[in-house]
Order: sequence, then structure tokens, then C-alpha cells
Amino acid sequence: MTDSTLGFLRRCAPFDQLPEALLQYCQRHLSLHYLCQDNVLDVVPRDKPQLYIIKQGVFDLTGSNGQLIERLEPGDLFGYPSLMTKRAITNSLKVLQDGFLFALGQAEFDYLCQQDRQFADYFARALGDRLLTETRRDISTDWTQLAIADIIERPLISLDGQQSMADAALLMTEQKVSCLLICEQEELVGIVTDRDIRSRVVAARQSFDLPVRQFMTSPVINIDSQAPLFDAMQLMTSHNVHHVAVVSGNRPLGVITATDLMRQQRSEPLFLINLIRKAESAEQLAAIAKQVPEHLNQFANRVVDVRLVGDMLATFTDAFNIQLIRLYLREQGPAPCAFVWLTFGSQARRDQSLSSDQDNGLLVDDSADDSAMQWFADMADFVCQGLAACGLSLCKGNIMASNPELRLPLGAWLKKFQHWTLEPEPQALLRSNIFFDRRMLYGDKRLFEQFDKQIAHLATNQIFLANLAANAADLAVPIGLFNRFRTHRIGEHREVLDIKKSAIAIINDIVRIHALHNEIRPCSTPQRLQVLADNPAMNNKDCLDLLAAWRFLVQLRLQHQLGQAEPDNLIAPDALDSLARRQLKTAFRLIKDAQEGLALKFSRGAF
Repeated sequence: MTDSTLGFLRRCAPFDQLPEALLQYCQRHLSLHYLCQDNVLDVVPRDKPQLYIIKQGVFDLTGSNGQLIERLEPGDLFGYPSLMTKRAITNSLKVLQDGFLFALGQAEFDYLCQQDRQFADYFARALGDRLLTETRRDISTDWTQLAIADIIERPLISLDGQQSMADAALLMTEQKVSCLLICEQEELVGIVTDRDIRSRVVAARQSFDLPVRQFMTSPVINIDSQAPLFDAMQLMTSHNVHHVAVVSGNRPLGVITATDLMRQQRSEPLFLINLIRKAESAEQLAAIAKQVPEHLNQFANRVVDVRLVGDMLATFTDAFNIQLIRLYLREQGPAPCAFVWLTFGSQARRDQSLSSDQDNGLLVDDSADDSAMQWFADMADFVCQGLAACGLSLCKGNIMASNPELRLPLGAWLKKFQHWTLEPEPQALLRSNIFFDRRMLYGDKRLFEQFDKQIAHLATNQIFLANLAANAADLAVPIGLFNRFRTHRIGEHREVLDIKKSAIAIINDIVRIHALHNEIRPCSTPQRLQVLADNPAMNNKDCLDLLAAWRFLVQLRLQHQLGQAEPDNLIAPDALDSLARRQLKTAFRLIKDAQEGLALKFSRGAF
């Protein structure tokens, strides 16, 4: 090797930090190779782990499922995961531009790690970053990740809005379908289902000669053709529909139905949700709820991303909650005025765990009088007790609609939020971490929009955000000197850490503050991060790193809880395999970095 090799290494991390003697060692043991697509397996053999350093050229590193892991350019490194974990090589290299790379063998790599702590730490961190986002199972077996376009079998069946209901019924009979999309000038304007024909035409004794436009549902609930099936299931559940229009851009492609989903997922989650919707009493709901743990376990065994179990649990909770409200309305008649059932915290974010309790409230129209408020008090008691019977325990902090302080008219809710933002004492800041994650579950959309819009504006108060940021930045992350876990004895548990309190909740806090600052209305942590990633106010890589950390932590917690009779959040690092421990340390390091960034951005205005 020539002096130019030394010069190249001095510009590449982590070689640029090596002392001269070790740099000379590298120079003697590196081998230089020309790489093109024809000789990839000769230069980068699968049976010989090595560290590779790109000198010239452009290459794509892809996983076993063909997904892009990283684009490699001069100065980039690859190959170290197999060197460090001794796992078989499963990734592949695709040559985009021919070039040269250096290779360093296993023994030489190990020697450098033993001789220089900074060098070893660099690759430990790099491995953690890589493994944090690595998929461990074959995604092709997971129905939740299939694109909707992959399962649509029928071409678009549509009708013009000016055609008659008789034409619609005839076409549905001929095509053996239960709904039709209504399109005008290739634009989706409505949908008609067989239920619409029964309830809006036959039962209402309307003429079949009247135009479809008069009876169709508009606007149409729709979803992009490339969205995963799990999103379609959530959409059907949240809107209580059995048909969703599939679109590409503004162009309608067809319909996905509940039957399509049940066929793909072997009928489990959607079947249970349909049972919930058909329940005739709170007692029936409580009996159905006993099936939830088994459904969640089966679901977890069939999906690649165990994090979706939390999403699925929120879907079940939503369904129980909504059906309890409907049962009350069926028994007591229409509400005396407009209202919104609010859900807060983990249910609002859709990241519930098996140890979550209920956090909810009631928003009612300002016109509500004393008798109306009593009506809503009775409804709140019925629903909250019904949820408790279904396994969602009563909130120990009394964050429930059954609490009169959380069952308020619009004006009173706004005053409460205004007080929290203008006088951010510790208790107000604590409550903000719950109540600023909010979602409408049932009720009047216009009333919720009034509430939500004004709350989002109140939350931009800079003193309020600065105090929230100061609190979040001071929360202890359980990792200390020399990258060691800080564990504690908690109750009967020895050497554990609380993964919710010490990690997941801190990420939720950090992301919430950035979202409130930018008036981002969705409240799930992944949604917020995806919006923030496109926002110049927050670094795109920081968003992706936090999202990877959050997903790993949530998945680790759920895997832990699925094996417990009484689920908790207490993780024993020593019980994890070495791979999971590395990932956990990397996640904690990312959280600490995010805390520092948060403090720099917001805390100057705190008091």
C-alpha cells in the first residue's frame, strides 16, 4: 500500500482517530480490490466476513428481502455486523458504479478493536444503529404489510350519478357485488351499497327511477392503493364501514371490502370486531373481551412488526368504547345536545400496551344545561364501567369522563387548557403529557374541530413549550458511564428498568413538544415524526432515528408483555440476548441525543 492509502484512511471515520502505529498496521493488512457487478461474489464472498471500505464507486447494500439498507459511496463502510455478531452474511451488494474497495479480515479487525477503545465503540454504535431498524423475519408472510393493490381482484365497477337506482341494483346483481362507486368524468363522487338500497330506497318507499346521486354516500372514505392492508382495516373500524374505495392519486381503482380482509387475515381481528359491533349488551361485550388476549397472541405470531399489536389493541379498545356509547344511546335515546367522546394518552396515540388503563373525557356543546350534564354523567359512568368490565381498568389518576372535571362544555375545556399553557406549574405540565395527545372517538365532528383547532393554537405558547422541554430534557435515561445500563430493584423485581417511563414515554414527550410547536394535529408518535421529517424545523435523520428507536422499544415491551400473566413494563437487560442489549443501548443513546437537542431548541424560555 502507498502513502495515498494512509491519506485516505486519515479522512475516514473511525480510522481518522487511530494512533499512527495502528494506522500503519491497517496499511499493511488492507487489501485493495476492483469491484464490478460481474465479480461481486468473488470480492465480497458470503462465507468470509470482512470489513469493507469504499474507495471509489457507488453500491447499494440490500437485505435478504431485497429492501435497500444503505447506499454506499467513497468513505462508507460495510461488513462489520457479521464481523461483530458472527452471524451468517445475508445482505447483498449491487453495483451502481464500478469502483475500488479495501478489505480487512476478521483477525485484523478484532486486533484493532482490542487495541483502541474508540475504534471498538464506533462500530458498536454503528451496529446498534443498523440492527435497530433491521427486520428479523420474512415480510412476505405478513398480511398486514401487503399492499392493497396486491389483493384487488375485480376491475373498477362504477356508475354515473345521473343513472337510476334501478340501474344500480341491476348492475350490482349482474356483477355480484355489494357496492358501486359513483364516478363522474373519472372523478370519484360517491358510493352506493346494497344496504343503501334497502334502507334509503325500499324501506323509505322511494322510486327506483330516481338518480343514484340522490341516495349515494359522499364524500367517500378512500385509501391509496399502495397502503398496507392493516391501514384499510383500521379505516373500516374507525368509520364503521365495510367498503373502502381504493384510489391512485385522484383516480378510483376499485373497492376493498371487509370480506377481502377477512380472507387475507384468516378472519381473526376483523371477525372479533364484527362481534363487538353486534353485541346487544355490556355483558355480551365483557364476554367477548375475554377473547382479546388470545386474538392478540395469534396476531403477534403472524405479523413481522409486533408493534402492530399495540395498534390492534387500540382498535379493539376503540370498538368496545364505541359500542358501549351506542348501547347507551339505544337505551336512552338521542343525546340532549352535540357531544364528543374524547380519548387521551396511549389510546389516542394508538400505542396501547397490555398494561394500559383508560384515559378519556367528554366534550359537550356550550348549550348543555344541568339536566343535559346529568344525562352525560350517566353515560360516562355506563361507558367507563363497561370498559373496566372489558379489561381496560379504571384510571388510577381519575382521567376519565366519569370525573366531572373532565366532562365539560367547550368553553370550560378551553379555559382548562389555557390555564395549563399560561401557568405551567408541575401538575399542569404532567397533565399536558396526557391531554395534548387527544383524539375524537365518537360524536360531532364540527364540535371536535372547534376544540382541536383552538387547543393546537394554545399549545404554541413559547413559555409553556420551554417548560415542557426543560422537564423532558431532565428525565433520566437508564444508561450511564461506559455505556452501562442503570437498573434498579423495583418491588420484587431485581435489576430491571421501566421501559415505558425511562424510554418510550420520553420519546413521546420529545416528539409531542416538536409537534405542538409546529401545530401538527395528528397525535400518534409515528405520524408526528413522519410529518416532522418533512418539516425544516427538525432534522430528517433525527426524526428517522427517533422513529426507529420508538418502534424497537414498543416492540420489545410488547414481546415482554405477551409472555406475562400480569403485564408490566419492567425489562431485565441481563435477560435479553446480546443483540437486543445492543439495540437497547443504541435506543437510549438516541434518546439522550434528542433530549440535548430539545433543551437547546426550547429551554431558554423556561422558568
